[in-house]
Amino acid sequence: GWKLMNDVIIEGKSWPFEPIFETEEAFRGYFLSNAAFVVRNIEPDDVTPPVLGCFYIKPNFPGRCSHVANGGFIVDPRVRGSRVGTLMGACFKRYAKDLGYKAAYFNLVFESNQVSVKLWESLGFERVAVIPKAAKLEGMPIDPETGEPKLDAAFGYHIDLDKVPEDYDPLDELDPLT
Repeated sequence: GWKLMNDVIIEGKSWPFEPIFETEEAFRGYFLSNAAFVVRNIEPDDVTPPVLGCFYIKPNFPGRCSHVANGGFIVDPRVRGSRVGTLMGACFKRYAKDLGYKAAYFNLVFESNQVSVKLWESLGFERVAVIPKAAKLEGMPIDPETGEPKLDAAFGYHIDLDKVPEDYDPLDELDPLT
């Protein structure tokens, strides 16, 4: 997880961090401070890594709002497009509900990350906020007026976990016909 996290930070397109986690202890303090999960490949080879992705579930806010979950997700770049993100997002819904959260809110889903935008919408999350000029991301087009890279907007996504059925099975989201 530590290497994957730092790779995503260096890539600079989907997480807000700039400095990498210098130590495994620092990574653990952030990513593993609450519930954390790993999607493993049971038959790794030269092409497919042993860790396909990882995610955490933790309170988005303290105290009176701690029933609202937040999640952070990383898919190994070598397996992007293989539905690992869909599996983790669906598991997030199940596990967050099982952990007692009543809702989830993702603060910073960047507009330029259309794979993420489509993923959360496909899993029933509702876009409830737009933050214009929220992020200085790598690879953004140059603004002709300023000569600087454009700032990307961020979306906030919400889901009411009380509406997730008790018999919800995350694997149903991987139906090959969808």
